[in-house]
Amino acid sequence: MTADPEWAKQVMAHSPADAPPRARMSDWSPEVERLTDLCDLLSEAIRAMASLKGVKPGPARRMPRPRTALDRERNRRRWRQHNSLTARLLPHKAAEGAGSNA
Repeated sequence: MTADPEWAKQVMAHSPADAPPRARMSDWSPEVERLTDLCDLLSEAIRAMASLKGVKPGPARRMPRPRTALDRERNRRRWRQHNSLTARLLPHKAAEGAGSNA
């Protein structure tokens, strides 16, 4: 099935290519959270060891975590503060991008 080009087209049509996969809250547990933290720490250790060899490691990518209502509210509050500050400091920019990320 994964070799079927029609299936691949349908999957790509229904999922954004740039968005990282998100973990679902129904699959999340304390054990999964600890394993996710361990994966992130292991990734950081690999990056640190690579930098010791003189290799410039790429940016760290964290394992996906579920987004909660609290996360969404924090993000909305951060954007409201950003838009408010932009409107006060750069009124001409605020008029151009009004409502783009609210």
